[in-house]
Amino acid sequence: MYENNSLVADWDILRLVLAIDRHGGVAGAARHMGVTHATISRRLARAEADAQIVFFERLPAGLRLTAAGQVVLDHARRVEPEFHALERHLVVHEEGMSGAIRLTIPPALLDARLSQSLAIFAHDNPSVLLEFVGDNSLLNLHQREADLAIRVTRKPPETLWGRKLTGQQAGFYASADWLAQSALGAGDLTSDVPIISFHSWPEAIPKKLREQCPNVRVAARSEDMIAALQLVKAGAGLTRMPKVLGEAHPELQHVAALGWESYMPIWMLIHPELRKAKRIESLMKHLAVHFEQNRHCYIVLDD
Repeated sequence: MYENNSLVADWDILRLVLAIDRHGGVAGAARHMGVTHATISRRLARAEADAQIVFFERLPAGLRLTAAGQVVLDHARRVEPEFHALERHLVVHEEGMSGAIRLTIPPALLDARLSQSLAIFAHDNPSVLLEFVGDNSLLNLHQREADLAIRVTRKPPETLWGRKLTGQQAGFYASADWLAQSALGAGDLTSDVPIISFHSWPEAIPKKLREQCPNVRVAARSEDMIAALQLVKAGAGLTRMPKVLGEAHPELQHVAALGWESYMPIWMLIHPELRKAKRIESLMKHLAVHFEQNRHCYIVLDD
């Protein structure tokens, strides 16, 4: 069985092998680690040269673990939880406000108000480095892919500490120019209604919308909100989106005749052990205040 004590004790090498395996190769590892393809290739070549062991075979279709590489990967998987536990322990016991915070936020949520609020936090805390990870998936906070996550969900993971920052409501939005020229804009729900549907919807056309608009049809389908937003702006049809997103674009208009509906709330999620890290605790308090002060952007408040 292959062993190399100096190698298996080097967490950077273990993390590199893990990233290449988990993310499907050098390109995926580079995206995950926030560096270039060339950087990952150099690190891998240097690690293999130092260890005098080849971890991955270079094949036309990509990389394939060697027998020694598999041993290293298995070891990395076993020790990874301990390394992350140590990292969390050290973060919690750091004094002062100095250090980095990896914050993951869906790109569609990072609007002008939230961006300005985070800029204020960065200005007031110059020793804190905010590292943004724009990803819609819930990164593994146990593996410290991020320190703090802002997520839109109805069911946050039970293994994480969470706080609901705000509820949300959604409505159907269309280009204001398109709506002004359509019968729907005049209140005729029996008119032709093209919508931008989502692959993630249980039905291509939501049941409530079918009941309200008998002549609704799917004009296009999208996998993400940003693409759908651009189609709506171009006048391709209307789509359902959270109030905060629709109201952030003055060229869009809420279709009042279709009303509002409940939407997934916004949560702040963190590994329980990191809650008391001073700089992270400070950012969590800042975010909680921001969302409380801006609730009107996310839900329709009663008069």
